[in-house]
Amino acid sequence: MSAIDYSKDHPEYYERMVAAYLIGFSVTKEDLETYPHLKFATGESDTGCIVSWNTEGQKNVETNAHNVVVMPNTISINPLNWKLDDTYAPASENLGSLVFNEKAEEYEIKDIGADAQVVPGRGVVVTNANFPASEMTEYFGPDSFHEDEYQIYYNNIKDNVAKRIAAYKR
Repeated sequence: MSAIDYSKDHPEYYERMVAAYLIGFSVTKEDLETYPHLKFATGESDTGCIVSWNTEGQKNVETNAHNVVVMPNTISINPLNWKLDDTYAPASENLGSLVFNEKAEEYEIKDIGADAQVVPGRGVVVTNANFPASEMTEYFGPDSFHEDEYQIYYNNIKDNVAKRIAAYKR
């Protein structure tokens, strides 16, 4: 039995679930229609929901580049303002990115200018982050951040997890 079937047959599952963070995984409108018991996040503190986005740079969006992880009709939530629409969130709303400091040989929290805006027609979050795009261009397009989505929005994800747990405990 798959996790989707289990959750469909056991609605109490969602009463115990804070959130499923499926970052970098496409959740489509058809998925939600096929499995109506699944709920996509609509804000920063709802619970029993799926939280997901795929992060790309402007070049992928402008050229409609092929990206194997972005399916048609994908839904993404903005990891800075937790909205589903195209409301722009400036980099000043980013609480910090996790970046490897090669000189110190350790990770540190830095401001890399990572803003965020959902592009509903493509189903992705676009950023102008000062961060190297994926080198796997044949899979993700010339301007994808698929391999670093957690790191780019690291402190916002941590903050969001805390808010959803607090909402769950109420």
